[in-house]
Amino acid sequence: MGFSTILDVLGAIVIGGLLLLILLRLNGQMIETNFLSGNDRSLQRALAETAVVVEEDLRKMGFCADPFKLTEEMSRVIEADSSYICFYTDIDSNGELDSIAYFVSDTSALSGTVNPRDRILYRQVNTETPFMVNTNITEFKLIYFDALGFELSPPVASPSRITHLEISFKVEDPEAYDQKYTQAYWQQVRLTSKNLRKR
Repeated sequence: MGFSTILDVLGAIVIGGLLLLILLRLNGQMIETNFLSGNDRSLQRALAETAVVVEEDLRKMGFCADPFKLTEEMSRVIEADSSYICFYTDIDSNGELDSIAYFVSDTSALSGTVNPRDRILYRQVNTETPFMVNTNITEFKLIYFDALGFELSPPVASPSRITHLEISFKVEDPEAYDQKYTQAYWQQVRLTSKNLRKR
């Protein structure tokens, strides 16, 4: 009877230990899921807000309330590179030409975060101090096309040839959970402005 009691106790300890391990594992997975889904929601919100700002500005390329300010000789796009664009527009519809530039910093600008890839996306109006649009950008890519749909190699030597562009960017969480970074991606395959082409 004593031997059978010892076996029962050992069996209960083993089963109890296994149940405890399962519960600890489930708890760890719940914590990871909550962390990642919370970060995912934050990233998706930041991505959507950034996309709205960038897309709205790019759709206004070449717009001016006073159309005579933009001459036939002037290119609506001032400079165009794979991660930099500068163009003319009239931000507040006052008939005065403004320039808007979008560009990203290098990774050292956010050296205080754990993520080694994150950078800052800047928006600069005229010569004002650049404004931080997003601080979670890990990829910001612009591809330019001419009227026939041929891709123009960056930096674009003749920005006046640009008729539409493709823009994409990726954001990642600045902190990792178990070496995993939450990511979100946005892409506009064909973005153009009705004012981009000279009429």
